[in-house]
Amino acid sequence: MKPIVSVIIPSKNCLSTLPRAIESVWQQDISKNKSKIEIVIIDDGSTDNSWEWICKLCQKHSNIIALKLASEGASTARNHAARLASGTYMAFLDADTFWYEHKLQQQIKFMEANPQVGISFTNCELMNEQREVTHDRFTCSDYFQHQALQHDQDAFVIPEGAAAIFSENIIGTSTVLVRRDLYLALDGFDHNINLVSDWDLWLKFALHTAIGCIKKPLTASVCKQREISNQEQQLKAMEQVIKRYENKIKVIDPYAVHSAHAHLLASYAKYYRQKSCPTQALACDFKALCEQPTPQRFRNILTDLKLSMHITKDHNTVSHT
Repeated sequence: MKPIVSVIIPSKNCLSTLPRAIESVWQQDISKNKSKIEIVIIDDGSTDNSWEWICKLCQKHSNIIALKLASEGASTARNHAARLASGTYMAFLDADTFWYEHKLQQQIKFMEANPQVGISFTNCELMNEQREVTHDRFTCSDYFQHQALQHDQDAFVIPEGAAAIFSENIIGTSTVLVRRDLYLALDGFDHNINLVSDWDLWLKFALHTAIGCIKKPLTASVCKQREISNQEQQLKAMEQVIKRYENKIKVIDPYAVHSAHAHLLASYAKYYRQKSCPTQALACDFKALCEQPTPQRFRNILTDLKLSMHITKDHNTVSHT
């Protein structure tokens, strides 16, 4: 019997968290009937005995499929898994993330009631390294906070979804449920776009189908601090995605293009502040303010000015010593 959902889990050296992720799949309502769900685990070059643990798990559960790759990256791993999967829907779950109960059930129910929706996602709680919830994704977005307040239902179709997702990437990969036929038709993740291939894929979907949103945080993820070098690579990749889609989005909502550029500039400013380069940060924050004026952008400029004055004062003190 064809499963309803295939859960795609890429994993590399995640033996400490992978069991928790898989346990959260078993806790879903749909998993009570194992013929309705399958799990596809792609071990992407682990060296921590993950593969041995996964193989033992496969022996216990007939609805788990496993494949081992040689460090090809999460995007490639997910594409391999999609070709192995057979479910009507595919759900992504990172090995260091987990779901709350009823996550899949709520998304399936909503998408079956709204056949124009090809992809849906949920809110996500973000945790620190001590596994304490610090905030959820929607609190970081004025747009999605507003949309959540505008809709009384727990789930809704996002108006002009492509423009909303282009404006800022609010979708966590592990929150997504997508029709598998749509995923395959659009060729899945582009592994040539490092670090933000997920954003690229959501935009491809959004230009072909309606997007559904579940207001509740039904996914939990641990926030990880990126190294400075990775942050720069991510910013360059964001620029690549913006250039790829901005002409199409401009036709839908020109304001979304300004918003995307503003978010990118603000991210660059944050990067420069972390590197103690307040002049560059100030220039980026000022451009972000021009693209999309918000109170937070004014506050960022004040922070840049204070940091610049502090560094100048310290420099003068050293010079006179």
